[in-house]
Amino acid sequence: MVEIWKENTLIGGMLRQLKTLMEQRRVRQALVEKDLRAFEDAYARHYIPGESKPPEVGRPFLLLPRRLRPLGGVVLSHGFLAAPLETRALGEALCRAGYAVYGIRLAGHGTAPEDLAARPWEEWYASLERGVAILETLTPRVALCGFSIGGCLALIGASRLSQRLSAVVSICAPLYVRRQMIRLVPSIVGINSLLHKVGAGKYRWEYAENHPENQHINYLRNPLTASRELVTVMAESERALGTITIPALIIQASRDTTVHPDSGPDIFSQLASSRKELTIFERDRHGIVNGAGSAEVFSRVEQFLGQALHLPREPKAVALLTEQPAAAQDVESPAISAV
Repeated sequence: MVEIWKENTLIGGMLRQLKTLMEQRRVRQALVEKDLRAFEDAYARHYIPGESKPPEVGRPFLLLPRRLRPLGGVVLSHGFLAAPLETRALGEALCRAGYAVYGIRLAGHGTAPEDLAARPWEEWYASLERGVAILETLTPRVALCGFSIGGCLALIGASRLSQRLSAVVSICAPLYVRRQMIRLVPSIVGINSLLHKVGAGKYRWEYAENHPENQHINYLRNPLTASRELVTVMAESERALGTITIPALIIQASRDTTVHPDSGPDIFSQLASSRKELTIFERDRHGIVNGAGSAEVFSRVEQFLGQALHLPREPKAVALLTEQPAAAQDVESPAISAV
């Protein structure tokens, strides 16, 4: 009788586990399908011939590793005016390493500038939270990883969702930007609103030209209302730094042409995390997650996640600064020893 009871208990446990897995799969499929429908609907509504990129550029993606259980889950967030394709190569590298990856589409991106112009930043952030919910159906170990403004959103998420996350990675996040004109954008948007109210809407300045590194991904027009939201996100992420306690990796390009290189070290210094790491890559561009030298960035992220996702809840304090040499095409100075 004891043996039969044990066998029935084991079978019952397996059935309950199977039921849970099936429920999680249904939830995951529903959330992914919702994201895909939102993109397809927005793309059809805002599509501009000759300007909108192909749909595969803006479509969010879920990558599952070839293993029974992933090592963890990573939510990837792209940058301002960009699209999920920007982080696809990083996602594929992490998936090959054994991680489940969800590349989110920030609301208003990957379609047309007019779509982005009407989106408050809270909708960008909501895209990130849905990504977390999707990966939670696959693994209890979830990390946020964002590039550029996606890095700022990841830091905000690390503050707000600390009990649901295991780590955060921020790559070239803009605490400061090279072009200080961006600080004037809120005032310009306010003037535009006033001109509209007094019937002088034809004099409004609503879009600025954009000259991105990856023209096959990014918008070529920048809605000023979206730039106003960008400024708000930067400020919100800075306020969040002192409340972030999960393991964090901050990556910065030494000669970033868009984000001021002081951003990375200053983010690092303000983090409250007991385990935090800063890596400076010798690069003379902003988009270091694509092109020459990107493999080294991917390897650094993978190395960090391999440790951080398996740390105890209260890890020992570690503050690590490393500097990486330039990629072959970017060589200007020799490697600097790690401190």
